Amino acid sequence: MLRRPSVRLCFSRLLNLVQKQIENAQSQRDCSSVSFNPDEDSSGNASHPTGISAAELAEQKQAELISGFRNVMRTVPSPVVVVTSAQYVDSECCIKRGVTCSSFTSVSMRPPVISFCITRPSRMHALLKDTRHFAVNVLAKDQVHYGVHFSKPAQNGEDQFNAVPHKLGFSGVPLIEGAAAVLQCQAHDTHLIGDHHVWYGEVLDTSMDTGTEARQPLLYFASSFRSIGDEAFMKAFEDTTLLFEDWSHEAHLRMAWNYIKMHGKENAKPLIRNGIKKYNAQHKDQVKRGYHETVTMLFIHLVADAINQCEDMDVTFEEFITHHSHLTDSNLISQYYSKELISSPSARLRFELPDLQDLPGLNR
Repeated sequence: MLRRPSVRLCFSRLLNLVQKQIENAQSQRDCSSVSFNPDEDSSGNASHPTGISAAELAEQKQAELISGFRNVMRTVPSPVVVVTSAQYVDSECCIKRGVTCSSFTSVSMRPPVISFCITRPSRMHALLKDTRHFAVNVLAKDQVHYGVHFSKPAQNGEDQFNAVPHKLGFSGVPLIEGAAAVLQCQAHDTHLIGDHHVWYGEVLDTSMDTGTEARQPLLYFASSFRSIGDEAFMKAFEDTTLLFEDWSHEAHLRMAWNYIKMHGKENAKPLIRNGIKKYNAQHKDQVKRGYHETVTMLFIHLVADAINQCEDMDVTFEEFITHHSHLTDSNLISQYYSKELISSPSARLRFELPDLQDLPGLNR
């Protein structure tokens, strides 16, 4: 006959069991304080199973979000406007300035208020703070060249309106002639949001072409990677309506950059060659030097090489040229070619390899 354990024995066994559980728990806590946690790095920051830190993961997700947001907004058609303003220093001195925007929209009907955004930093923002008056010129579809012209930063002392037909509105604000519509405004408010200044303006006066041949507005719809400046620039270049004063060395680089990014280096070559010849033919009375095959191919190669070095393919042309400022060096050609070779008739007609140093990445 089996004897049942006494109450004292049962209690003793239970006490021993509890004591062992406490010791095991304490041991696990001690071990966890010194063992490696795969979800933390050496600094105690949580990390992803792939080995990147939580901060890096958050930065990666933010970059993906921004890229997705940019792609979505590129599919939304927007009117292209030029915001203009003027500041009179005295009766004979006036600072007139304009900037191209694609962020124009209405905000309120009672009272009528509109808004637009300006990238910071911007001298236009500083001018608007002083003048508090401006006009929104809604460009017509045949005014692409004005969109290009005012998308470039104004140089000190430059009169942006020298070759732009315009009249003066309230407070001497320039109004672009031939625009599809014009709204004259006084500043209502401004906010700094992210990388832009958001301006709000109360509309004081409106004008638009209401005739039978009413001018259609210019719309910005980026079917590719192009920014508003690039979209307008390339259309004006291909239509040969780009103002000759805007056909600078930097404009040549911008054209090549756009074609190479879209079509690749080899496919871009005939587009660049034929485009330059077409533009020169349209402006033959102003062109001092004709097409030069070697110079053109040199810069196609250098621009393509610079593009290949870019880690972020979503950079704007302005960011690209800032990072690769050597492309704007007036002595760049002489680093690769002697004066005798680059001035030779053969170099003008066909591509000659450099005689001073090899092109980067080019195998002879």
